Amino acid sequence: MKKVFLTCGLVALGAFAAELKQPAFRMTEPELLAVLKENGLNDKVTACQELCHKGTAACVPALAALLADATEPPLFHAARYGLQNIPGPEAEAALVAALAKVKDAKRRAALDASLRIRKEPVAPGYAGASAAITAFPPKTAVQKGDLSVVPALVDAALGSGFEATLARRQLVGFPNDGVVEKLLALVDGPDSKKARLAVGVLGDRRVRSLLPRFVELARKTKDAGLRAEVFRSFATLCDPADMPQLLALLKEFPNEDRLAGSIIRIATRSFEADDAKVTVIKALYGYFGPDAVTGADGKPVARPVVDVMDMVCSLVDGGSRSIMSGNRLAGRGGFARDPAPGKVKELHLTYRIGDGPEVSTITQENGEVHLTGTRLPDAVAKPIVSAAQAAKGDERAALVRILDTLDRRGSVPGADAVLFHPIFNGRDLAGWSQQDGYFSVRDGVIVGESTKERLCKPNHHLVYTAKELADFELRAEFRLSKGANSGIQLRCLSQFIGDNGYQADMNGGGNYVGFLYHPRQHLVGERGADVVIDAAGKKQVTRFADGAALQKLYRTEQWNDIRVKVKGRTITVWINGVRTTSVEDPRLEFFPAKGHVALQLHQGPPMKVEFRNIRIKE
Repeated sequence: MKKVFLTCGLVALGAFAAELKQPAFRMTEPELLAVLKENGLNDKVTACQELCHKGTAACVPALAALLADATEPPLFHAARYGLQNIPGPEAEAALVAALAKVKDAKRRAALDASLRIRKEPVAPGYAGASAAITAFPPKTAVQKGDLSVVPALVDAALGSGFEATLARRQLVGFPNDGVVEKLLALVDGPDSKKARLAVGVLGDRRVRSLLPRFVELARKTKDAGLRAEVFRSFATLCDPADMPQLLALLKEFPNEDRLAGSIIRIATRSFEADDAKVTVIKALYGYFGPDAVTGADGKPVARPVVDVMDMVCSLVDGGSRSIMSGNRLAGRGGFARDPAPGKVKELHLTYRIGDGPEVSTITQENGEVHLTGTRLPDAVAKPIVSAAQAAKGDERAALVRILDTLDRRGSVPGADAVLFHPIFNGRDLAGWSQQDGYFSVRDGVIVGESTKERLCKPNHHLVYTAKELADFELRAEFRLSKGANSGIQLRCLSQFIGDNGYQADMNGGGNYVGFLYHPRQHLVGERGADVVIDAAGKKQVTRFADGAALQKLYRTEQWNDIRVKVKGRTITVWINGVRTTSVEDPRLEFFPAKGHVALQLHQGPPMKVEFRNIRIKE
């Protein structure tokens, strides 16, 4: 790893070669040595880089002198890199001499690394070598697959630092398959540390024939550390086809985080590009900065942001899955239009792929946003989802964590059936509380009803008192009589009479459906708009859709779906799968950090409100 990092770093530094009188790769060794005497730091680094290709013993003294320079770390590493790759004993001796003199631990480690990866392998035990290098097997023996060096590699891999990393890497890539039997002997041996190392190396070597043996080992061993290492090795050893075996193990070891982690990593490798339809929800382009923008008269003007929904939708409908953030989006009649000359503009885009979650992005001017998503294939998702649906207790909790992690990385078919749990059991109002009994359960449905004989005055609520909720997502179905008025309270108090807190509003006629209401602010979340409220209560409204068109989503006197997401200081509402509004409110007195969910029956004429299939995800 260090060699790769250093090489990349020196390549980057080589960009400064333009300061030289001619390109470094055309210069001779004497000319490069002259650069080391006369030029600045950047040129010297470039010269050292080039000397590693064409340098001879003649340049070793100059490079060795640079190793003693404690003031310029780039020059030290550039000189070391040059000596590392120059053949001959002179270069090696210069590195050894520097190792004997240098006191800084990081520089000593770097010199150790250079000596080990020199082009000409050196035997252990040379003067000035560190103890780790002295005990390390010769590079030539490893390259030849000499099994006699395996014990020394194992000992080195159990150490620390670069030597341990290199030794483990060499065991993983050892060119003689006979190393497998030697490692298996360690797995069955008395040394726990060596057994764990061997399991990890065999997993990284992907010796798939060992899977049954490792599964048996995980079940039988009493060494918790060894079992954890076995589970970790499954991440590289196993493929999606092995998922049934891993899920069977999870049933036995539901609290093993390493096993759950391996299942997640295997599934993550299986995600595929989702080519489902892209739905653009919001597209704004312009200047969103905090400083004031003034007009020609010197007076402040409105923030120069343009709704570019039509342009983005036309590009997506034309098959484009990459949208360039630029003035072309705000153009008219084929001509680009700059909404904020001299300002760095942004594209604020919200979209959904298929039935997946909403994705919001902010892309600076001349940047590009790719409207792509990922989906876990059914063959991988189905076994995990099925296992979760059948599981209980700790096993179910582990599978829920796995699905939740995977679902946040992409779409997982069927995950919602597991991640959302019901808060209404379909039989009675267990976990819910009310006053005066306006709510009851009929045929698996919560019914709130007032009649001519028993009108509801004032507003009444059925409160989910089993738990207070902070961040959550709620899904439910609702049906309202034509004259009904209702809503779902969010993070509210345990208050049965009178409204408090934000409410996902709804009524039988549909004109309030999809709004967010607050008793102290009324219809604060407009349908078809995103609303941001500041600490002083001032609203900023950004429209993303036509409110009247969204109202047509509502199905009068039929079952409708509602989805509400409460996260942090923001509430977002969807009706029948389409987003209708969102409100961001930082004020705790209006929007507490946690609270209850409640169903409202509004005062007024006789009405009936019905709810079913109420479930949440926390």
